[in-house]
Amino acid sequence: MVGQVGENISFDENYRIRVLDVDKYNTTKTLQEECGNFSQKIQQLDGMVKTYLEAVDQQAKQIELEKLKAVGLRNAVATLAEDRKRKEKEVERLLADKQQQLERLLAEEQSLLRVKHEQDMLITKVTDSSC
Repeated sequence: MVGQVGENISFDENYRIRVLDVDKYNTTKTLQEECGNFSQKIQQLDGMVKTYLEAVDQQAKQIELEKLKAVGLRNAVATLAEDRKRKEKEVERLLADKQQQLERLLAEEQSLLRVKHEQDMLITKVTDSSC
């Protein structure tokens, strides 16, 4: 067994003792470097994903704000339409009231004209009979 252990022991370029075979050591070293590169790329990807998610969240907030504005405007338009109908009915009611008042005043005028005409005729009759 001592012979087998001795065969696997070697020295590297800095004269440090290595238990692994040189090829296995180099492969392990390469794997370590690739893992480091992979880890770096994953961190970069994570950063890009965070940036992307922040941008998407910002856009979502902006969209929600615009949706709220649109709903508010739609409600305002609906309220304006209702107000317009209410005002139109109010104007129609006022018009009907004024129309009734006009008819009443015209009837009163006709009545007063008849009374005046009758009085004029009576005055004329009284003045003709006194002469």
